[in-house]
Amino acid sequence: MKVLSVQQPWASLIVAGIKDVENRTWKPKEMPGRILVHASKKCSILTMGKEPVEWVQEILNEITFGNLPDFPEMPDGAIIGYVTVDSVDKDNASSIWAAGESNDERLYYWHLKDAFIFDEPITGVKGKLHLWDYDLDENNLPATHQVKLVGVEVEDDHVFIPVIKDIWDKLQPNGSFAIELGSPAVELCLPDVYDLKPLKTITFIHDGQQRSFALRPETEWKYYTDGSEDQNPAMYLSLLNPEDAARNIAYFIWGEELK
Repeated sequence: MKVLSVQQPWASLIVAGIKDVENRTWKPKEMPGRILVHASKKCSILTMGKEPVEWVQEILNEITFGNLPDFPEMPDGAIIGYVTVDSVDKDNASSIWAAGESNDERLYYWHLKDAFIFDEPITGVKGKLHLWDYDLDENNLPATHQVKLVGVEVEDDHVFIPVIKDIWDKLQPNGSFAIELGSPAVELCLPDVYDLKPLKTITFIHDGQQRSFALRPETEWKYYTDGSEDQNPAMYLSLLNPEDAARNIAYFIWGEELK
């Protein structure tokens, strides 16, 4: 099968079905169809902070929701799954994962679909440039699974947020929690403005369990510009607003637990 080497966290984003566009300065001689995804040894997570704020916010949220492994748990030097290349063109199709709205003339956008993760990655594999071959029968692939993507949901004045075990275990009354306002802004914010809806309760979900808390009035939307002491990780550019690289956060503060 044909293989494409991709740095982390982008490789894990692709096989999870989150990143639907891969940016390349070249296109394949012929459409490869289904390809294996190789996570290379070189990881761009080591330079996080130089990525567009929109990408960083989405990545941090996907880790929070449990759709994506945390950085230290992302495999490298391994073939971790496969995806189908649906088309290759110069139309970014307005994907957040395309290189930008200005459409860099050097870039080809590989539009991806039908992502699967190997239950056990094929480790000890050295990557190569461009598309390369790996001896694996496309009709007899290792066991795989698809990520059932979950995210923020709002029902009336109640917000529901799936979280990983580390966050779940630390939940307690009179606490606080921040989430990046990227895609969740559609659910959390009033139409056409970055202002939170009048929410009254927050419910955290993990492994089929739920815990709910009464939100306090201090719950708010916060805006951090590059260089703020609260800016972590630091973000240096924006795809949508090049002169205004900012981090937008929904900051929830709650009181007692609801039974």
